[in-house]
Amino acid sequence: MVAILCMAALQLVNFVRSAQFNEEIVSGSLVLLAQRLHNDPDSLAELSARFDADIRILPDEQGPKDSYERTRLDRGQVLITTSSDGRTAHVLRRMPGNQWLDVSLNTVTEVQAQATAYLILEDWQRSGESIDDFLVKMRPLFGFPLSTIDINELFLSDADFARMQYGDVLVRISIEGNRAEALAKIPGQAKALRLGPIDAFDPYSWQAIVVIASIGILLIGLGVYWVVNSFEMRLRKLEQATTRLAQGHLNARVAISGKDPVSRLGQSFNKMAEHIQRLISIQREMVRAVSHELRTPVARIRFGVQIIEDSVPDDPFVSKQLSGMDSDIQELDELIDEILTYARLEEGGPLLDFQRTNVAALAVQVVTEARPPSHVTVGYNGGDPKNCLQSDVESRYIHRAIQNLVGNAGRYAATRVEVTCNISGDTCRVDVEDDGPGIPEEDWDRVFTAFARLDDSRTRASGGYGLGLSIVRRIVYWHGGRAMVSRSERLGGAKFSLIWPRTQYE
Repeated sequence: MVAILCMAALQLVNFVRSAQFNEEIVSGSLVLLAQRLHNDPDSLAELSARFDADIRILPDEQGPKDSYERTRLDRGQVLITTSSDGRTAHVLRRMPGNQWLDVSLNTVTEVQAQATAYLILEDWQRSGESIDDFLVKMRPLFGFPLSTIDINELFLSDADFARMQYGDVLVRISIEGNRAEALAKIPGQAKALRLGPIDAFDPYSWQAIVVIASIGILLIGLGVYWVVNSFEMRLRKLEQATTRLAQGHLNARVAISGKDPVSRLGQSFNKMAEHIQRLISIQREMVRAVSHELRTPVARIRFGVQIIEDSVPDDPFVSKQLSGMDSDIQELDELIDEILTYARLEEGGPLLDFQRTNVAALAVQVVTEARPPSHVTVGYNGGDPKNCLQSDVESRYIHRAIQNLVGNAGRYAATRVEVTCNISGDTCRVDVEDDGPGIPEEDWDRVFTAFARLDDSRTRASGGYGLGLSIVRRIVYWHGGRAMVSRSERLGGAKFSLIWPRTQYE
């Protein structure tokens, strides 16, 4: 296709170049013709015979109707129309007095070259100037060189020399046939008038080759860009689907069209996504089912413990054991609640009802409800919560997230826990710090993983089920933010930070 378009472009370029070439060849002759006919209208028949052409003078109304052609002719240019076989041409030029010079002739021949040389010499003789000064004025009219040369420098044969002495115009063509010149002896001088040399029209000149090569490179570049761009767009769609899948949108799929490698990759991605969605769906269903089913036996055990406690007489040992069993049942009940909450948050996002809420006041409420152990002092840093800015949040879930962080800090802090709330124009941030042992930096990425515990203890002193921080992370994620952990520079323990946009958009 590129080759066909380049050949078409070459034909178009050559059409323009050939028209320009022909105009340069005949323009000077037409100027001389127009001047001669304007000064001597009766010489029309003689000039027609000299040029072997049909020469006519037309009135203005018979000129071209096209405005573009008239504009060109008014600027002194020549309008040339070539026949389909390339043997004849129709030439039109503006003449003084709102007339048109119309010439129908064979394409450039020796006859026209001879006639042009005769006209130049005749006009020179009428001018009374030196030949060199006259040619200086004539050169701008012609598209080829005009010069004089000593006859002895032409290396003519005796026959050609004799012809020129008798006044004939000698036309010489190179052996290769691509260059021609016309020679006419200047009367009264040992010099000859030289028209040319005139190079033949070359359809494969370096200018044309450069233009066509540029067009070819441009077309190939556009084709490559189109292929690469379409390939990149399809890969971008696959990337977007992968990102959505990573964000928890398990229904993300890629549109398939064709059987190329990108389509096969998209098909493999869709199969993988369907398999992942099916596995996670089965896992979630199992977790929900198990959690719900555990509630019934837990309730029966609690009821049985209560009956035993009421029926057994006061026995310190039995009471202690029953109290421990009741605490274990309470922990198991809380664990079931945590699992259900986490499963609900992992299902692709709960339906959140965002409302303008004073987050600072919400944090104060959480701190008040925390009920830390007696050896832990919980403080609040953040100014007057009544004067703090508000943020779009789901109060119930943000309350749960801050509550989990405060409870986690209270379990591990030595003497102090601080909650700091900062709200700027675009973001809302809540920091929970403690003076406990902190979290090793290599475990910062693992601490938010479900059921992950950084110690091996299962005592009530440390407590927890490994789901609290996972729930925090999911709550902040569905608020469009993120949860981070670092080391507290002020207290030396762990520092958990929740950051989310202050304004939520649909």
